[in-house]
Amino acid sequence: MSRPSQNTDQRLIEAAREMLGTSGLSRMNLREVAKKAGVNLGMFHYHFKTKDQFTRAVLQDTYDKFFREFSLESSRDGDPLQNLRGALFTLGKFMLDNRRMLLGILHDVLNKDRMVLDFVKANGPRHGRVILDLVRQCQKTGAFRKISLPTLMPLLMGSVALPVLVLAMLEHLEVKNIRFIPLVLIKRELASDKAISNRVDLALESLSSKKGGGR
Repeated sequence: MSRPSQNTDQRLIEAAREMLGTSGLSRMNLREVAKKAGVNLGMFHYHFKTKDQFTRAVLQDTYDKFFREFSLESSRDGDPLQNLRGALFTLGKFMLDNRRMLLGILHDVLNKDRMVLDFVKANGPRHGRVILDLVRQCQKTGAFRKISLPTLMPLLMGSVALPVLVLAMLEHLEVKNIRFIPLVLIKRELASDKAISNRVDLALESLSSKKGGGR
């Protein structure tokens, strides 16, 4: 039987990617995905068979698009410090834009969902290795202090990932304020390109071998 045209499978994936920003993984409704894509629900079963296979395809498509941009930013300049800054900013922006999906992935990982675990194990090391290699280059050139990698990496990655995950959890729990600070104000401080850039710069400066940071 020939494969139907019109890129139906990609339309379904794109529709799901848009919806993940508001629904997350756990609440993704296949009927709503098909409606948004403008295709019959039966076409979903034709292309993907099961929800697990579809979810894996959506995750892989989303990650591959990120990794293409990430690879570009991490190799754009001859200076490893600038490449690291670009890589961390791109990672932080991706996490911010896809924070509900990432929260769903974290939930499924903690529950030992086999499909999600396989996805994370296959893809997590891809960008991790790039960042680790750039960090080693920064240490080799003298841009970073000689700090052990098990100490350095959580500091660097935490500056990018932790604020996003905290924001995602607050939104998921529908918290309105924290000690009278409105969530909208917290979001303004955490969820912007400038905020990500500032956090990356602060983390890099804390590791700099030069007084005054690595700008």
